[in-house]
Amino acid sequence: MANSQDSLPKDPKANFDAGANDVPASTIYCPYADRDIPISESSPEHIIPLALGGMNGFTIPVSKDFNSNVGSEIDGALANDFLVMSKRDKHGAKGHSKKHPENVFPNASNAETGKTLHVTLGQVRGLRLWDPKQKRDVTGQGQKANIGFKVDLDVTHRFVAKVALSAGYLVYGDHFRKHVKHEDFRKIMNQRPTEMGDLLKTIEAQYDDRFLEPQTDNQKILRAMITGFGPHSVIALIPNSRSLSVVVGVLGDYIGMLSVPADTKTFPNTGEYRQGQFFVLKKPIAIRDSICNLREQMLKRAEDILAKRT
Repeated sequence: MANSQDSLPKDPKANFDAGANDVPASTIYCPYADRDIPISESSPEHIIPLALGGMNGFTIPVSKDFNSNVGSEIDGALANDFLVMSKRDKHGAKGHSKKHPENVFPNASNAETGKTLHVTLGQVRGLRLWDPKQKRDVTGQGQKANIGFKVDLDVTHRFVAKVALSAGYLVYGDHFRKHVKHEDFRKIMNQRPTEMGDLLKTIEAQYDDRFLEPQTDNQKILRAMITGFGPHSVIALIPNSRSLSVVVGVLGDYIGMLSVPADTKTFPNTGEYRQGQFFVLKKPIAIRDSICNLREQMLKRAEDILAKRT
């Protein structure tokens, strides 16, 4: 299994096409915007953000505007998801702020009086209660709080679509650009699937997410692949003759999968590309290897477990 930072881009310009004399090209392709843009209008995009278990070396250059929008609308929304935040808290997955993550409930209320309370909950500071009217900490004073949270069902699909665009182009380059129906990923990334209306009829993507029960053995295997590396974020790209599937896990939890039509005849399919590719963002060294090797290791692990039981 490849286990080296050398297999990941270390510099934001690592994927820039080079011309004569190795002079960097003046433009790059942005998979989010689906067009070539001047290098001056690009910035490095974390394929998996730091707050979700990403690494500084795991980036590609994209449009600055798209990068900003994706960071706030999609990456930030998933990072602040109650279930994901609890996982971030458990494993200390910090973002750019370097603050330890914890769930925040600004609109909680006193269970007896109904007055507003601000509640924070985390493994480092525990449960904290703040009275915004009195402007003082009321932790440990016997108060009971009502808290509530919402789970954004769309953010899972939008995040997986965003990762599919950036990781797909990182791994397969022009093969991805020319032979994959990546506009489906883009539509899902840019709009909430629950609000698409008639646009949804133009999308051929198949999906699976963290809230659905696996229906097939293949789905169960994919989830086992994603969750079998401990508290690390994982991406798998799996091409077959008619589609490309992208599977994403965050901090050891399965997030989701999107599959779109693709003509993969020209895709590389030897060595570390055999049957597809996967990344495990295990700091400080990331793992990048073929799906073929991953499946062989999973099979051997299963055989070893069975052998110990007999």
